[in-house]
Amino acid sequence: MDPSRFAAAGPWAEEFADAAVSPYQIGMLADGVITADERADARARTKVCMREHGYRYEEHRDGAADIDPLHGQREGIEQVMSYLRGCSRRFDHDISRLFDAIRRNPEHRDEAALQVACLRRAGVVGRDYTEQRWRTEREDDDYSFVEWSPEATQCRLDPLGLLQEG
Repeated sequence: MDPSRFAAAGPWAEEFADAAVSPYQIGMLADGVITADERADARARTKVCMREHGYRYEEHRDGAADIDPLHGQREGIEQVMSYLRGCSRRFDHDISRLFDAIRRNPEHRDEAALQVACLRRAGVVGRDYTEQRWRTEREDDDYSFVEWSPEATQCRLDPLGLLQEG
């Protein structure tokens, strides 16, 4: 879809255009904002859609999910994932991911710059650690620092400190 249709989303217009793959999503994203209620509705509709296919679908805060058959069916994982992709495509396709991404980086600043600045502030890396090095390490999935340390995890989840509860 044309990103200009989602100009109200500002720096996120391109991502809104990519996420708008069904009439439901187009309507939700048209105003350039994803509210918490809209995100909850998209998730709820995905859950109902999966129930219509015979599966209990429960998504957790961290993005992981449980999928369990409601009637003892034994369809293969490929079929179950096909149901989930179809339901997601109609309702939550990227809505939850975008909601979180916008909350943690509203101006859609460069991720490498955000991460390096945060890692430096947290004392995880030194001043000589560069954005290019971060990009390379991310691509290789081989970091020169302890990527799961509390400080590095905090930077990954909330590099600007916008989500901290006060």
